Amino acid sequence: MCLGVYKTPPHINLIQSNYFLLSQKMEPDGGLLSELYSKDVITHREMETIKAGKTFYDRNEELLNVMLHKTEVKFQQFVVALKATNMNEIAGILEISTES
Repeated sequence: MCLGVYKTPPHINLIQSNYFLLSQKMEPDGGLLSELYSKDVITHREMETIKAGKTFYDRNEELLNVMLHKTEVKFQQFVVALKATNMNEIAGILEISTES
C-alpha cells in the first residue's frame, strides 16, 4: 500500500518561511483584522481570539497560525488585505515569493 507523499501547499510554505518577518512587521490593529473579517477570510471567533493576544507579537502570531489553516484563495485575500491596510512591503514580499 502506497500512502504517497504529502506536499505542503505553497502558501503555507510562504507563511512559514516568512513567519519571523511577518510577526515583526504586520500591524494587526491597524484595520487588518477588520479587513480580513469583512472579506470572510477569518471568522468572528478567530478575530476575537487574535484580538485577545496581550502583545502586538502575540496577535500577529495568532493571526499567522490561523492563516496556516486557510486555503490558497484565502491566502490571496490576505495579501489583498495587507495592501488595503497600507502594508504593501509585506504584501510585495508574499507576491514576489508566489511568482517564484
